[in-house]
Amino acid sequence: MLRSALTWLGTLALYLLLAGEAGSHEVATGIVVASLMTAWAWRIRTAAKRHFRVSCAHLAPWGRALAGLGPATLRTGAVLARAILVGTHPGHAHRRPFRRGPEDEPAERARRAGAVLLASLAPDSFVLRADPGRDEVLIHALGETPPPADPRWLA
Repeated sequence: MLRSALTWLGTLALYLLLAGEAGSHEVATGIVVASLMTAWAWRIRTAAKRHFRVSCAHLAPWGRALAGLGPATLRTGAVLARAILVGTHPGHAHRRPFRRGPEDEPAERARRAGAVLLASLAPDSFVLRADPGRDEVLIHALGETPPPADPRWLA
C-alpha cells in the first residue's frame, strides 16, 4: 500500500514539474496519469514472473556513470572528429569480463539489467551480447574504453 501511494505521489509530482504549472487542468490530468501509472505498476508487480529489487548499493555505480557522461561525450566527439578527418573506422567489438551472479536472485537481476543499460546508454559504447551463463559480454566501443574497476558493473 505504501509503495502504491509513493508511486502515485511521485508520478503526480513529476507530471506537475514537467507541466510547468499547477493549474486545475494540469492537476486533474496529473491525477489521472498518476492513477493509471500506479495501476500499471501494481499490475506489473503482481503479474511478473521475474522480480527485480533495486537497492541503495546500485546508486553509486549509477552516479559514477552519470558523472562520466561529460568526459565520455568529449572523448567520443574527438574520436569521431579524428575519424572524419583521417578516414579511419574507430569502432571495434571486444569482450569484457562481467560477473553475472546468481540468475534467480531479484537483486542480481536488477544489477545485471542496470549494468547493461548503463553500458548501452554511454556515448562511446553499447552492449552487443550478454549471454546467460557466461561471465563476459560483447561490447561495441568507439576508441579505447578503460575497463570498469568493479567486474559486476560495465560502466
